Amino acid sequence: MRNLLKESFGLIREHTVVIMPPVFVSFIIGCLSIVIIGMRMTAMEPDAVGDLGRGMPDLIFAKSVLSVVGWVFYGFAQGMVASMMVELEDKGQTSIRSGFSRANEMIVSLMVAGFIVGVLLLPGFSFVLFIIPGLIITFIFIFTFVVIMLEKRGPVDAMKRSVQIVISNLSDTLKLFAAIIGIGFFLMIIGVILNKLSLIGILVSMALTGAYMGYTYVVFIKAYQKFKKEGSGFPQG
Repeated sequence: MRNLLKESFGLIREHTVVIMPPVFVSFIIGCLSIVIIGMRMTAMEPDAVGDLGRGMPDLIFAKSVLSVVGWVFYGFAQGMVASMMVELEDKGQTSIRSGFSRANEMIVSLMVAGFIVGVLLLPGFSFVLFIIPGLIITFIFIFTFVVIMLEKRGPVDAMKRSVQIVISNLSDTLKLFAAIIGIGFFLMIIGVILNKLSLIGILVSMALTGAYMGYTYVVFIKAYQKFKKEGSGFPQG
């Protein structure tokens, strides 16, 4: 599994275009967050003591909507990354245009799956007590978007298939997931620091978030391919 992490990093370093879709999405969601959340925070400025709490439900709702929308767009981005990696293996090169074209063929399934996963994860992002259940949901559905693109399945069927693949490769998948979470936690700390610096720091933080998401996609796409080659969790013949 350690080699898979290194191979994924090497692929990204050599073919950076592969992670550009989630980087673009990160900037889009980041900018929307600044505008929408900023507007809600401004609206919450109290005119008198005790008025602050009245705008809290609107702020939570805005964050929830952005979270789900983010998953919808990231789902499509992951579909693009998967198709670009397949093209890269077949032709030795790829492009954002071809990745978009192929992902667009499965756009409904990708976005519906993103919506479902996003809704399921809302409690985990909103309440500290639900972080562990949120991580479990992310873990068991980690292959959903890969399955949609590479097996041409619908959203619900792909989610079921993801659970099957995870269970069949539980140890290896758990190791990869733990490594990815560890990297994400480290980058989160860096992001918090960058966000306090300036606008440039915020933009760099967005880029890092997108690159991290892209790296995560590459890792689990390669894991899917590895498991398929080994026949673990995949029908024989």
